[in-house]
Amino acid sequence: MKPVKSWRRLDNAAKIFPPTSSKRDSKVFRFTCELYETVDPQALQRALDKTVTKFPFYRSILKKGFFWYYFEDTTLRPVVTEESEPPCAPLYDADRPGLLFRVCYYKKRINLEVFHALADGMGAVNFLRTLVYFYLLEKHPDCVEEEIRLNDSDPSPEQVCQDAFRKYYDKSGKVNEKKEARAYCPKGAYLPENRVGIFEGILSVKSLLEIAHHYDASITELLTSVLLCSIQEGMSVRDQALPVVVTIPVDLRHYFQSRTARNFFALIHIRYNFTRSGNSFPDVVAGVKKSFDEQLVARNMQNIINRYSALENNPMIRIIPLGIKIYCLKLAGRLARRDETADISNMGKIAMPVKMSSYIRLFNVIFSNRHPQICLCSFGDTLSVSYSSQLESTDIPRCFFRRLADMGIDIQISSNLEQKKEEEDDALLQEL
Repeated sequence: MKPVKSWRRLDNAAKIFPPTSSKRDSKVFRFTCELYETVDPQALQRALDKTVTKFPFYRSILKKGFFWYYFEDTTLRPVVTEESEPPCAPLYDADRPGLLFRVCYYKKRINLEVFHALADGMGAVNFLRTLVYFYLLEKHPDCVEEEIRLNDSDPSPEQVCQDAFRKYYDKSGKVNEKKEARAYCPKGAYLPENRVGIFEGILSVKSLLEIAHHYDASITELLTSVLLCSIQEGMSVRDQALPVVVTIPVDLRHYFQSRTARNFFALIHIRYNFTRSGNSFPDVVAGVKKSFDEQLVARNMQNIINRYSALENNPMIRIIPLGIKIYCLKLAGRLARRDETADISNMGKIAMPVKMSSYIRLFNVIFSNRHPQICLCSFGDTLSVSYSSQLESTDIPRCFFRRLADMGIDIQISSNLEQKKEEEDDALLQEL
């Protein structure tokens, strides 16, 4: 007899990703660690083999059950490859189940790409930190004195794999939800071949903090305000009546005790109507701060968990076959996109052992999304701010980084669109 393979339910936040992912909208995010030295693929493979023993849940494939998707353990071994596909290429294929993450490298960069159903950003950060730790230990055995700690104390395998939504769902809690007006959505032609256009800005945390403190705001509040104004600059007069809505994921581990490496986040929505609330930048910052203060409270986070989990735990919905659920989830995904303009994800500070830090230049994160997306994370005083979008227009990112430069911030900017154009021009010259 074949041994029975263990399986796990998808957590609540993960259920929307398999039915709504596609070649154009892969639901894949990429975390990158850029070193000061060229990556050794053999050492990286050895490091990856050690890392997956710390995160056994990552060795899973996604399968369809009669009522829900589920994860099944697999013996597939993740293999390090040199980067050959565009960033955030699809990982989930319903017809060919495989691992839901990949590790690749390019010159000095180590890339971890993860399908969002498997984990959220903070879960993936801990995986990448562990991978880089083992890699640098392979290359520089004397660069660390103690093992990396992912939390205040090392979590057990059960804690890493825990479904925190199920743990903290309060079915007796009241669910509050109000209907909001449809959001403004940037329109335009998409890039060919399902490509993602990326602009990456590297700047000083200290310099940005000084500007944020000037407005009595956090870095996330400041950059949300800059993004709102950058979007508004391209809106038509008729569109000005619609609110611009920036969606921001919130790590629920800050509000509830959990060490899970799976999804455990909530979404808050920062809504701003320029017609009603004013066009000046101080007005926008004040409106953003007010929204953050109102939403970033434990009571609201509990309400979000209850709202997310209420439908999943409804007995009538649980018995509906998966085929019907997939249709409903796809429809829900399309309706949700109408209520969003753009997204910002702040992964915060990424820490590594002190002796290893001298080998690391920066960490970076990007996410493939139908909407314009900004992701940021910091390492030391280096803040990486990445803008990604599938739209051909580059008006929003150019305006966004120009506004930061006008504030007196020194920024190094690069883009894969410019790199792609140079490659195409070189290929054309060779043909001629």
